Amino acid sequence: MNKSVISETDRKNVSPEKTKEYTAKLKKMIDCKTVFTRDFANKDSFDKFYSVVEECFPLLCAKAERLTFGSGCFVYVVKGKNAKKNIMLMSHHDVVDGDDNWNSDPFCAVEKDGSLWGRGTIDTKTPLFAELQACEELLAEGYDFDGINLYIGSSNNEEVCGDGMVLATEYFKNNGIHFDAVLDEGGAITTGMIPGVSRKSAMVAVHEKSRHMYRCTATQAAKAHGGLNPSDDSAIERMSNFISEVCKARIFKGHFYPEVRATFETHAPHMSFPLNFLFGHLTVFSPLIKKIMLSMPQAKAMLSTSISFTTVFAGSQDDPQIKAKEAVSTMFLRCIREEDLLNGLEKIKKIAEKYGVKIEQTERDYCKPSSFTSRPFKVLEQVMNENFPDVIVAPFLLTAGTDARRFTDVADSILRFAPIDLDKDQFASIHSANEHIKVDNIGQCVCFYKDFLKKI
Repeated sequence: MNKSVISETDRKNVSPEKTKEYTAKLKKMIDCKTVFTRDFANKDSFDKFYSVVEECFPLLCAKAERLTFGSGCFVYVVKGKNAKKNIMLMSHHDVVDGDDNWNSDPFCAVEKDGSLWGRGTIDTKTPLFAELQACEELLAEGYDFDGINLYIGSSNNEEVCGDGMVLATEYFKNNGIHFDAVLDEGGAITTGMIPGVSRKSAMVAVHEKSRHMYRCTATQAAKAHGGLNPSDDSAIERMSNFISEVCKARIFKGHFYPEVRATFETHAPHMSFPLNFLFGHLTVFSPLIKKIMLSMPQAKAMLSTSISFTTVFAGSQDDPQIKAKEAVSTMFLRCIREEDLLNGLEKIKKIAEKYGVKIEQTERDYCKPSSFTSRPFKVLEQVMNENFPDVIVAPFLLTAGTDARRFTDVADSILRFAPIDLDKDQFASIHSANEHIKVDNIGQCVCFYKDFLKKI
């Protein structure tokens, strides 16, 4: 079929009756205000949500083992016939709060203008609903999940970088459970994300930037009375000079990592001129393109380790006249490859020595990249081509974060994608007002996950 004449009408769709059923179930899930708080003040809303899951997916709840981690992260386990592989589908069920900018109550889903409006319709109760519904229907059809053990996981505190999936992966590691594939949220079907491309793109993240935190400490040298012996070498000045030099030094250079290169090379045939020529010959033009991208903050994040100083503490509010003897700052690095971070860190430490600043790592949260030539990626690509033939499928680097990164030591392939079709307004509504999903897209999501499970 000529790809140029493929339209959304060629997609796999479901009946109006099924669409109505799916929308009603998803609405019940949206109506639960699952906003996680550290004091569990919203526990009743989470308990209501778990009751809705049991009500809407009775076969799954009856036949699967339910594992619980921490304060509400759950994993359903369906043991398959002759299982040799473990497959994890996942999407978190906690959401960010709403605000006064909504046109309706964010926690009372409303169907209007062909869409369902409410918090979590995109991030990420629709993918979770579709995963659970796909399994429910396969069980009802007598599907025996031949060859695989299916896990469906959902954390209750992903939005606050909580411990749900951290505890789950510790359990999997301790019990020798290894996953052939993990499919989480993170990418979607979008338009206009790639310059010069008018077609829709299924952006499948095969990697996400990691998080490394460092404590930087500058101390005041032992000297006599500060008033009698004034000094321009205070802890605050040392720290300020250190931060200033690091930020100006351009420690981390840009690189076209394989997944980033593949994003543009996959889209090059669909770009308008001259972009199709430039990106179609990326090896030749990469120095020019890299220079342009590094001048753009969003594009720069795809090419290099980012560095920021997020906090600085020094002195005392109780007695501001006393000179600070110690200044402490938090340095936050987000890398694409850890070896690049470590090389850059050596340069930062040399700058730190000049100002007597001590650097200590306080957090390492590194995620290894997955191959976009692996079987799980190819299966996802095939399912997308069959269900959404109007969409380009491409790997990419996610600059945000997901629970999937927790699985880096217990999974061979980690993919981040949900088949939610986002226009610009929907994309802008993530973590913002008036979040919504097209009603027709809900059923398309269910079809996608059913086909993925059958083929994986």
